Amino acid sequence: MIVNKIHNKLERLIDSLTISENQKLFLREKAYTLYNGLKKISQNLIPYWSSLYLSKDTYQYTLKGFWFEASFDMGLFIKNRFDVDIHFIFGKNNTDSLEQNNLIGSILFELLYSHLKVFQFNYRKYMKLLKDPPYIRAIPIRIDYNSISILFNCIPAIELPNGYLIIPNGLGEIKKIKPKSEIQTHSKINRKQNGRITKLVLLMKYWNFNWGKPIKGQLIEHLVEFIFDKIEIRSWDRAVKTFFSRVIYFLDKKKLLHHGIYTQLSILEEYSGDELNEFLEVLREAEIYAQKGKWQKIFNDL
Repeated sequence: MIVNKIHNKLERLIDSLTISENQKLFLREKAYTLYNGLKKISQNLIPYWSSLYLSKDTYQYTLKGFWFEASFDMGLFIKNRFDVDIHFIFGKNNTDSLEQNNLIGSILFELLYSHLKVFQFNYRKYMKLLKDPPYIRAIPIRIDYNSISILFNCIPAIELPNGYLIIPNGLGEIKKIKPKSEIQTHSKINRKQNGRITKLVLLMKYWNFNWGKPIKGQLIEHLVEFIFDKIEIRSWDRAVKTFFSRVIYFLDKKKLLHHGIYTQLSILEEYSGDELNEFLEVLREAEIYAQKGKWQKIFNDL
């Protein structure tokens, strides 16, 4: 039997990136600390309105909850740092119907940014905003705790009565997602692949991280699920090559990747043509390295 040394090396790399149960608890504890602090601010934000220059559209919402990505519990632990997406969910303060037509991405970001700005002022040694407005898909922050740093990509969301969330679509407008369906679909495909989907998502997010994040981590997750819903994962090196080649094909042929559990639109619809072309160039470069067996160029730590 031929031993696949690259597969084994990638397996060890995945193991090194996978967080322990104690780390999961730590991560959730810090996320809850951030949420509880923001919720208190949300309930007492009126004194800050004049100094924050908030628009009228933001006054009618308060923070109601938060939601992690489907892959939150696997984390992404690189060089003593976590990299995690988290949605902060706002709801209306009254029972009037939600005027979705008045909502745009900038209003959602203004709503969350106002809370994070106050939180940073109150806990400047604990949390830091990593970027000033405007924002496209998320507000990046860092939470420092002893020698550990957590990078949170904070995504504003507004809850609808039917279980959907409204979030920024990356192009200045909004889109709908359904968290429960996303979690169920990830779990279903992951079970079918004996847990390999979660591992491959982690591996490809690590590549994305090392290459300067040319694409949003959530899209990596959706692409892995879309591609490997029908293709069995037998080795990590072959799976990585398949990921690169299939995504290149989709982008090159401008295929619409309909993923019914998210929206009826393509899972690529929130990215501009320039962004997708840039991503395509990065993918082609990475695929060449993979085909030539230059795995160190892709993952650095092999």
